[in-house]
Amino acid sequence: MRTKHKHYDVIVAWANGEEIQYEHKGSWIDINDPDWYETVNYRIKPKRVKKEGWVNVYKGSLLTVHTVKDCADQARIIGKEKITCIRITWEEEV
Repeated sequence: MRTKHKHYDVIVAWANGEEIQYEHKGSWIDINDPDWYETVNYRIKPKRVKKEGWVNVYKGSLLTVHTVKDCADQARIIGKEKITCIRITWEEEV
């Protein structure tokens, strides 16, 4: 019985149009035409997803983060004055 190539799953993903990266000195680098060396680590390039949230700023530098705007608007901390609510965005790899 023949064993699969070390990078079989990544090769199939690449053949199906996925973006591929290889590892070099601890960093992942995009590659368009990989050579599939057994000694090199390859991976499917992680997708990046945009996220958003709302940060309530209270007098005295207290911050709270909410993922839903309505929750941020309704949130209160007893004894603390809310100064503002700020929308923030960031990206995460999935």
